[in-house]
Amino acid sequence: MSTYNVVELYAGVARTWEAFRSWKRCKLGALVDNDQFAIDAYKHNFPMAPYFRRNLRWLTPDELLKLVGGRVHILLGCPPCQGFSDTGRRDESDPRNDHISIYGRFVEALRPVAVVMENVPLMAKSPLFARFMRRLDNCGYDYVAAIVNAAQFGSCQTRQRLVVIAIHENVGEEPVIDSPTHGGNGRYFSYQRGLMVGVRDYVDELLGITPATFRVQSMVDTSKTLGQRDIPTVQDVLRGLPEITSRQAKELRHVAWPSSEEMIARMSRVPEGSRWEGGKDHFSHSYGRLHRLGLSRTITTYFSNPGSGRFWHPTGERPITVREAARIQGFDDSFKFCGPLSNCSRLIGNALDSAIASVARRAVERCLG
Repeated sequence: MSTYNVVELYAGVARTWEAFRSWKRCKLGALVDNDQFAIDAYKHNFPMAPYFRRNLRWLTPDELLKLVGGRVHILLGCPPCQGFSDTGRRDESDPRNDHISIYGRFVEALRPVAVVMENVPLMAKSPLFARFMRRLDNCGYDYVAAIVNAAQFGSCQTRQRLVVIAIHENVGEEPVIDSPTHGGNGRYFSYQRGLMVGVRDYVDELLGITPATFRVQSMVDTSKTLGQRDIPTVQDVLRGLPEITSRQAKELRHVAWPSSEEMIARMSRVPEGSRWEGGKDHFSHSYGRLHRLGLSRTITTYFSNPGSGRFWHPTGERPITVREAARIQGFDDSFKFCGPLSNCSRLIGNALDSAIASVARRAVERCLG
């Protein structure tokens, strides 16, 4: 077929589709989500996009086909991950977990030639994941499931995500995920040791391999190999932003979050790359300051709160801005954010790092040509 109709469910600001958008053989059939703010944000940038607000718990495959106006060839989706997240309660009874099965229902009914699903690593331990994979088997798909670390593919962020890529057996190609492209032989700041170390000597440490990834490495592929290209640093990614008080900065949403005087005083005593000593009873990177020559840990929806992770600017007395977080996640500066900053941070934290999305797109493109 000359053109592939692509649909992204649980789309948010459509970061998986963004990677496929550059493939000329793809056209967007539909984006679907129940988050009106995400829809408004995306339509602010792409007014003509076929974006539909629907609760996927109630939307039927036939209704989706009517929205798309034809067959779905490539189905993309990142079902809610909060019930599986290592930073959450890991509640097996969380009703949001059902969306893995709901996504599987769409796969089963639509039988697209390619399926992509992304989630947090711990989802691989869930019986719901095993059931989803059996569903792929029963529907005639060849697939690969792997934990992909964004830093190994060109991001400055050590975000790790479970990626499933399935190609229908009628296509005749089995999907393969790229070998890592980035790693190099450089030296980076180690948040654990407080000094510069060689990436090849401290792979697990610098790549921020999480306990969740270690717990699922026997169940899905997890590559710790390094590519030849250097991993960009925080400094590389944030370089060139306008002065934070300028008009250009405001247009980019590169503005300082309001922080209490107490928090500013506390964090002003934290050296670059270190963390507040009083936070030792918290998450290991909470109240942490980034280092310009280090890598970023996972950007979450709460990056405005330094107690939620290593989100304090390397040298400024503030958390990283919406635009800085967006750059770390791989958003181009041309993507405009509007509305309350807190809602913008939620969209950014929930987004898929563009490096991971590109890994999925390349695997599908190799199979479909």
